[in-house]
Amino acid sequence: MAPFDDYTTHLFPYLPAEKITTLSCGHVIPKENLSVWTLGRARAGDASSTFEFSFQRRGDKGMINDLGVAILNMCSVIPDGVVAFFPSYGYLDEVVKAWQEKPPNAAASVWDRLGSRKELFRESKGGSSDEILEAYTNAILSPSPNTKTKGALLLSVVGGKMSEGINFSDRLGRCVLIIGLPYPNMNSPDWKARIEYIETTTISRLCPSAEKETPTGTTAPGSGTMSKDQATVQAKNASRAFYENSCMRAVNQSIGRAIRHRGDYAAIILVDRRYATSRIRGKLPGWIAETMAAGSEEGEALGRVMGGLSTFFRGKSAS
Repeated sequence: MAPFDDYTTHLFPYLPAEKITTLSCGHVIPKENLSVWTLGRARAGDASSTFEFSFQRRGDKGMINDLGVAILNMCSVIPDGVVAFFPSYGYLDEVVKAWQEKPPNAAASVWDRLGSRKELFRESKGGSSDEILEAYTNAILSPSPNTKTKGALLLSVVGGKMSEGINFSDRLGRCVLIIGLPYPNMNSPDWKARIEYIETTTISRLCPSAEKETPTGTTAPGSGTMSKDQATVQAKNASRAFYENSCMRAVNQSIGRAIRHRGDYAAIILVDRRYATSRIRGKLPGWIAETMAAGSEEGEALGRVMGGLSTFFRGKSAS
């Protein structure tokens, strides 16, 4: 599962890069069966409408409202099933609560408007994933004769029950939306220990003055040639790469829920301007990165994404 460069770094630190060979295969689907976009702004030319779901900006009510309206518009051209993955259960709850609030002078809340377009389903931390998946499937494949909606929208969580092992093939997953970058909690004891381990082992490997533990339990000087300051910089870079790669492996796992066989087709929408940056884009699977629309490192505005989705799904319905 890409990215995996940190695996080779930590598993084989004693081997030079030219001695390690990796193999990455493309996807079985033809390129024309995939439409990939980075949604970076709600409105073209409006910097205040930028989608960036960082810890500092996640609570922005205007951005949360823009997200709901963007999904509402996209659901008007995407047939059948849409699965949206959020960074955490807590943030999903926060977003749904904001969408359910009816703004002053508005005819309906964003949540009600979404529900008039597609039947809504929501993953919960303690709920049954089997029951939700069954209801979601029936809403798409066997809708009630009286229903006015067209398809269903499932709100889920990266790393949750729906992001691993669930098959959203064909009509169950015509579009996967990834909302933000699901970085782990750096302040948790687990992640503090991981980062400390990576930085300590990297310094001991690169710096001759640093001590490292031997298999017998004693300590010995490091075998590297860098100064302590140089090794510390490299250690910080290594821990940052490990942190980012863990996030992106979870993203890539969620993306893979939609495309399940050669004849399948779907759209992938990455909702955060940071997905358009070269650093993050380089951590996506090759078959995704190659299909992404070329654009700025700020992503595309909703209008252009809507045009691309409309063309893509019209072409599929006509074939």
